[in-house]
Amino acid sequence: MREGNVSARVEHRARPQRRHVRTALARHEGGYGEHRPLPNRPAVEPSPDPEPRTGRRILVVDDESSIRLVCTVNLGLAGFEVSEAADGSEALQLAEEDDFDLVLLDVMLPDLGGHEVARRLGARAPVAFLSARASQDDLRAGYEAGAVDYITKPFDPLELAERIEEILTRAARGESESFRRTRLAELE
Repeated sequence: MREGNVSARVEHRARPQRRHVRTALARHEGGYGEHRPLPNRPAVEPSPDPEPRTGRRILVVDDESSIRLVCTVNLGLAGFEVSEAADGSEALQLAEEDDFDLVLLDVMLPDLGGHEVARRLGARAPVAFLSARASQDDLRAGYEAGAVDYITKPFDPLELAERIEEILTRAARGESESFRRTRLAELE
């Protein structure tokens, strides 16, 4: 078998996942109408009972609607209950009205910066930054603002739920603060 055929086959195997995400996104937006099975895959009948929810609630705060949508769809498919906010003021209002297990927060927001939102949230909910700002100084500022983790954009939407699971597991064990201090020390 020629090497070119192998890479084409590997590339072909990776495509269905991406199509699946785009299909899920389109269905979420009402773009494609009824669900159509992906090519080369057997049709799966939907189960009469929806998957049980984890009960874990995530607040996604980003001024870009496309980022909020990708996070909401992928975390929702993983069983999280997801709420969205387009700016810092809305995030703070939602956090006052409801309890969240984690706030996934962009640094650059139109009204209040993400660092200020994280400081104002205090102990109400752990914060993980999701930002394109990825310099050592940006990471340090995020952890100093109280973040329990820092995810940089671009990120793999298919791995987002796993990363959130890891953050929540660490928080449940009481390891968030020690992780935050360790990351700060590494950035010094």
